[in-house]
Amino acid sequence: MLAFFVSIIVERWRTTFSNMGWIENCALTVNAIIISKCEEARLLRRNIIRYLILAQILTFRDISIRVRRRFPNIDSILKAGFLTEEEMDQLENVDLAYNKYWVPVNWAIVLANKANANGYVLSAPGMISLIQEIKTFRSGLATLCNYDWVPIPIAYPQVVFFAVRIYFLFCLVTRQYTRVPNKAFESVQLFIRPFITIIEFICIVGWMKVAEALLNPLGEDDDDFESNFLIDKNIFTGMKIVDEFDEAPSLFEDHFSDPGAVPIYSADSQKYHPHGVLVGSVSNVTLAQFDEKITMVPVAPDISSQEHQRPSLRRRFKSGSSQNCSRAGSLRNSQIRRQNSEGENNDGYELDYDPGTIANKLNELSPTRPGKFFTNLTKVDENEEESPPSSTASAVSRV
Repeated sequence: MLAFFVSIIVERWRTTFSNMGWIENCALTVNAIIISKCEEARLLRRNIIRYLILAQILTFRDISIRVRRRFPNIDSILKAGFLTEEEMDQLENVDLAYNKYWVPVNWAIVLANKANANGYVLSAPGMISLIQEIKTFRSGLATLCNYDWVPIPIAYPQVVFFAVRIYFLFCLVTRQYTRVPNKAFESVQLFIRPFITIIEFICIVGWMKVAEALLNPLGEDDDDFESNFLIDKNIFTGMKIVDEFDEAPSLFEDHFSDPGAVPIYSADSQKYHPHGVLVGSVSNVTLAQFDEKITMVPVAPDISSQEHQRPSLRRRFKSGSSQNCSRAGSLRNSQIRRQNSEGENNDGYELDYDPGTIANKLNELSPTRPGKFFTNLTKVDENEEESPPSSTASAVSRV
């Protein structure tokens, strides 16, 4: 129960951190999609970023006490510059009994559509990418709201803590009245058993206390997430990114274009350069010299392993000395009546080949002289009785 409780807490903590909402991806996408140097396009880019961060502030005000203290009401958001009076009036005029986190996101989508209508977006895929980034940013904020809305039931940690207490009480009672057969070690056991129980209590209860500290990562503890810092970073970083539209250094020939360029290290770090090199585990094994002539020979496949891989074919090849090899249709349903192959063109055949190894026969092959493996061709009836393969058969194959 404790391990399950801790795993849930850690997973919620990790998911909360992953969905805090960083503005860089949205700002870079806005910069890449809305392509124009005119003043209207610049204002469109800046307002899209500001609306997304405004939605983040409205969300954090309801789930983070730190952001709530910073923005206790809508007027404080107005004074901080994230909202204008016209926008505040429009936000308050939205007649809805539920939260209005989606309103600034909707404004951002409207501005994206306006940029597309005015010709600032050059392609439909670019417009789709921009809308998708806005939706991804909103989805992260929605995940935080869901975690705050449905927290872990308070009864769960209480039950776990009660179970831990019962466990240690049981350990103390059982270990106190348990005696070892050897009286010489009884005094030692009386000291070791309580000591071990105390260590277990510290470890397990401490583990649980750590999980309880991670229950609300958006609180005011020292280890909780700095939501106000994230808001400040997002607004200034996002605005700087969209203001740097169409800004890049001049093109020049870089240092790495030189064919003789080598990696550069500082004098202190170059001695650790050989460590961690990507080298295969057997790349240093030398089995032959570079100029050594290696003889390559053909190898026949292990056709006996393919005996039961094609049970539905009508043609098969068997050794000439065996008349009891299993049929190609041995895996078919036994209740289905088979038709006699007599009179048909696709008869089964049995092929025998001369004694000798396959390797010797393969060595005789050449493009102009085909090898002769089989010497006898006899007809095989498909209705013959099933029987295990003969031990004298040296190779069996089906085609």
